[in-house]
Amino acid sequence: MPHPSIIASYAYATEDIEVATVEVRHPEITDPVTGLAGAIRLASIFAPPDEIEAEPFFEARLEAEAPLQAGQIVLFNRAPIEIVRPDKTAVGVPLARFRFSNVDARITAALIAASKTLTPVAITIRSFTLATRLSGQPEVLDGFELIDPRITAAGVEVTARAPDVINIPFHGQFYDTRFPLLGL
Repeated sequence: MPHPSIIASYAYATEDIEVATVEVRHPEITDPVTGLAGAIRLASIFAPPDEIEAEPFFEARLEAEAPLQAGQIVLFNRAPIEIVRPDKTAVGVPLARFRFSNVDARITAALIAASKTLTPVAITIRSFTLATRLSGQPEVLDGFELIDPRITAAGVEVTARAPDVINIPFHGQFYDTRFPLLGL
């Protein structure tokens, strides 16, 4: 008989489907598919094709602190996304890579044109589940800055400077006198 904690873990496990999204923001970008000015949003749904609807867009509510359309339900273009997370390093700024496959050629052109301007191109990663996508509470990792988009045989590959991922505070809180056992 398995340990009760293992049984509880499996009972709690969800069969909900995870959705990774990438939002690329720049004042001169306009999403040629949705018409949104200032951002291009892409979503990748991690599930077998027969378990998801074959819609060209994914709809979700953004968090209240979102830089654009905060708290609103927005459209993301569906496209396979591969996110290569940044390495943890003691020196330098870590780099992350994003690969977008089967992306509309107009989106590719907009990303490349924006990267050639002096204004930084910001990237936000959000993670939703299909069950909670309208709650407005995705997991958010913000602060990436696009530095090098390239077209490859597999699609568009984007390199971005990552924020200080090593020192991001747990649940957005810094340790202070509220945590007396840490000896601060």
